Amino acid sequence: MSGFNGINQFGSLTVNGQKLTFEDFDKDKNGEISKDEYDALLKEVKLDSVEFTSIDTNGNNTISEEELAIFEQKSLMQEAVNNMSKTISFDFAGKSSYLSELSDAFKGSINDFASNYTGDIANMASDFETKLPDIYQEIKNNILANDSDTIKSNILDQIYTELTSTEFTKNESGESINGNTLTKNAAKRIAKELEAEADNFIKEYSGNNLAEDLKTHLEEYMNKSDAEKLSEAAKAFSEGANSFGAMIDNGADLNNLKEYAKEFLLAALNNGVTVKLGGTTIKTETAITTALKKFTDGDELKAAMEEIIAGLNTATLKESIIAEENQKTLDEAEKAFVDIKGSEYQVNVGLIDYSTIPGYFENTQIHERGKGWGGSKDLAFAKGQEILNNESLKNQMKTQIQNMLSEKGISFEKIENVFENVYNQSISDTLNAEGMITGRGARGLSSKGHAYLNTKDCVDAFLNTFNTNIAKAIDEMNASNTDFDTQDINYDVINIDENGNEDTIDVIDKSEEEIDEQVDKACQRMQSQLLKKAKAMCEANNIEFDLSIFNTIFNNSSASAKISSVDVIELGFTKFYKLDSINLAQTLVNNFKENFTAWVDSEKTNK
Repeated sequence: MSGFNGINQFGSLTVNGQKLTFEDFDKDKNGEISKDEYDALLKEVKLDSVEFTSIDTNGNNTISEEELAIFEQKSLMQEAVNNMSKTISFDFAGKSSYLSELSDAFKGSINDFASNYTGDIANMASDFETKLPDIYQEIKNNILANDSDTIKSNILDQIYTELTSTEFTKNESGESINGNTLTKNAAKRIAKELEAEADNFIKEYSGNNLAEDLKTHLEEYMNKSDAEKLSEAAKAFSEGANSFGAMIDNGADLNNLKEYAKEFLLAALNNGVTVKLGGTTIKTETAITTALKKFTDGDELKAAMEEIIAGLNTATLKESIIAEENQKTLDEAEKAFVDIKGSEYQVNVGLIDYSTIPGYFENTQIHERGKGWGGSKDLAFAKGQEILNNESLKNQMKTQIQNMLSEKGISFEKIENVFENVYNQSISDTLNAEGMITGRGARGLSSKGHAYLNTKDCVDAFLNTFNTNIAKAIDEMNASNTDFDTQDINYDVINIDENGNEDTIDVIDKSEEEIDEQVDKACQRMQSQLLKKAKAMCEANNIEFDLSIFNTIFNNSSASAKISSVDVIELGFTKFYKLDSINLAQTLVNNFKENFTAWVDSEKTNK
């Protein structure tokens, strides 16, 4: 049977395309059809496919007008079912053993529907046809409830749903796996791997609760590494192999060792772990026999088995695929980012809402008076910093760049530190630019100077400066790693302790030894970023990374930065130490970059 050919329980009282009516049968016009009348007409029209008893449902040997009407409606219901033959054949492709059960279920559903129908009989078939999709779905679900393919499909759907609705942030080693919900691509890959394993499991299954056992097996398969799956088998082999002592020098010992190896390899097969022994990939028991025959030396076999065990994957299937998908996403984003020209990611000043910046539209001229020209300029500089650090302005600029990056599938995190560094640098560049802050020193008997800063000019100049700086920074990031790139260095970590808590060290009132200790600790917080940059630079320049050189340059750069960043203030007999932590971090990075670049250049020259 190649497919569903329909049902034919009710037949049809049709001749040459015309349905036989009640009046055609009721020759004596007494309001009922006797068996003789029925048989006579069917013999006359040469139709014998519909038994009298299939219409005479109450068994009184006569057919009423209602009984004939019900039969005709059942015929139409049967026709509606048969019109679904293509859909049913597709759904049950390869499952022909279920078709007989399916036909019986449809016949029963028609009879049940007719028995329970309370509406106008003339509408019974059309009402049945409306409900037929739901009726079929219920029949299909009932028939396939214990079908292995259906169970497999349902279990895989469950696992896929669980994977895409669960967050994975850290593995057992505490390493970050995926900070967000598992991607659909990763979940699809895992489900595909599990489908093949499910087929293998079902093929060998002999239990009585396939759904539960398959789900348990697949979850274990997904969440256990190869090393975990074979830990007991590996332990058993090691204990067996070590029982021979230092040397395995006779045939009996070799044969015993092969038995231990066979048990391990069988365990690998049973757990879906593919290994290779002596050049033979172990996928069948025959392959095990073939591989073991190649070994005539016990020590060589032991070494080969130990190599297999040592090389077992310690990451789970799920972890491996998540890591691969995450890396793929990062690689795609990196490629997209490298293709960016800095000028494409400038802020559109025409889209900025300046109404949140006090004094911008009024063209306000800020006037500050302080001690001499230097004092008044410092006050105006601080006022300018306050204007340009306006949260609304900064957020609008950040949002524009976030949207630009998002269009290319790039996370803003890629340049978050760059944005902060460029923003702060642009404030300094703007306020230090010639002509931005104007004024004069004290005159006559006055000790006060005058400094002026125009709000609108300041904001407009800042936006232009930021656009120049961000374009340059992104272009430098996209340049070759042969240079020591510091555009995305996060300087703020110097004020974050090992627990992620803020630990600002800008003003210190401690002994000189305590100062040295705290500053050294602060510098160490910058080390991991510089280490990553140094390794990338060595790799790009085909230079072997030397950790001892790195540590020497880092320590010297830290010491130099500390000297230039710590001020000693003496008040009477008391010493206070003032530290600019960001300046410490920036000086450390610049010193390290200069010295490490010089070392790399010298290594390139000596090659």
